[in-house]
Amino acid sequence: MQRRSFIRASVLGLAGIGSLAGCSGSSPNPPRESDVFNELQVSSGTLQVPLVTDPVVESRADVAASLNVGASTLPVVGVASAQKGGGRASGATGRGTGGYRSAPHGHHGRAIYHGHDDDDDWREEHRDEIETYQATHQRVGIGYLGSDDQYSDDPPEPGPVDWDETWSNPDRQTLTYESVEPGWYRVGSKLQAERGSHDFGWEAVDFEVDENGSGYDVENPWKVSPRL
Repeated sequence: MQRRSFIRASVLGLAGIGSLAGCSGSSPNPPRESDVFNELQVSSGTLQVPLVTDPVVESRADVAASLNVGASTLPVVGVASAQKGGGRASGATGRGTGGYRSAPHGHHGRAIYHGHDDDDDWREEHRDEIETYQATHQRVGIGYLGSDDQYSDDPPEPGPVDWDETWSNPDRQTLTYESVEPGWYRVGSKLQAERGSHDFGWEAVDFEVDENGSGYDVENPWKVSPRL
């Protein structure tokens, strides 16, 4: 169901995203790729949040230098290939008037916040700068963001929000959240390098919980990542 076809980005959100990008102009850095959460769902009124056991995340940072180890000893997965999308998202945010249907989609059918269908071109030009690293879930949080109108009027910028529940170094593959009601949520994971303590920051998914008559469905998931 795609009843809510677009979300308006606030000025504050755009300013925050611009600072994450570290650049401006017509060809900004695309959102980084990662694999952090498996498919979200609500079962018997409980939100199920399955974590990827061995999460991976892209980075252009000098991770070896930050860990004070040789690059050859880092758990590097390889250079990620871009997720082909279903068309350019309208506007600069990827969550503008083009909406969910026209945004590029990645893992588990999630629309990519701030993604464009020509991100492959940027990646090709910067191929030697991007590595994909093994990471661990340092902290996971779930927060209710408000009704559809509240979320549309003031969507949060990428990063942590005022979490309703958090888990530090979770040792379970699936986390559960029971205070489910209709509206928008964010689930985020603060990633740390598998070796050492390099902080990759937060990867998140925004999604809507909607009533289906007998229960709830997870709809319109957006992958919200900082830019490379």
